[in-house]
Amino acid sequence: AVQRTPHAMAETVEKDHGRLETRRCYVFDQLACLHKPEQWPDLKSFAVIESERCINGKTSIERRFYLSSLAPDAARLAQAIRSHWSIENRLHWCLDVIFADDRMRARTGHAAHNLAVLKHITLNLIRLDPNPRKGGIKARRLIAATSDLYRAQLLGLA
Repeated sequence: AVQRTPHAMAETVEKDHGRLETRRCYVFDQLACLHKPEQWPDLKSFAVIESERCINGKTSIERRFYLSSLAPDAARLAQAIRSHWSIENRLHWCLDVIFADDRMRARTGHAAHNLAVLKHITLNLIRLDPNPRKGGIKARRLIAATSDLYRAQLLGLA
C-alpha cells in the first residue's frame, strides 16, 4: 500500500462562461519533508492548489505551490489564495487599462519602478476618494490631471 502524507483538502467547483473549473486545495503540516524548513521561521503549512479546467471538452490541470504562516486549514487557505489573486488581477488589469502600463517604455535606472510606485499611489488615492463622483477611475484620473482643486482634495489638502 502507498503511504501518503497526512493532509487536509477542500474543493470548489465553478461553472461559468462555458468553462467548468474544479479547484482543490491540499494543505500539509508535515514540514520536515521540505528542504530546510527552518529558513521560514513562521512556516506553519504548505499547500498545493490544483486547478482543473474543462473548456469545450479539453481538460487542463495546473498546480501551484504555496508556503504559509497560516494553520493547515484547507478551506481557509484556499479562500485566502483566491482572494489574493483576485486583488492582484484587479490591480494589474486596472494599471494596464487605465494607466497603459503594458505600453510603458521607461527602462533606464529606476524609472520603471518609480513610475509604478507613483501609479499605485495615484490609483489608491482615486479609489479612496471620499467624495462620491460619477465616472470610473479613468474619468477621475482625467479630472485629477486637469483640476487643481480635485487633486488637492485627493491629497487631503483641501
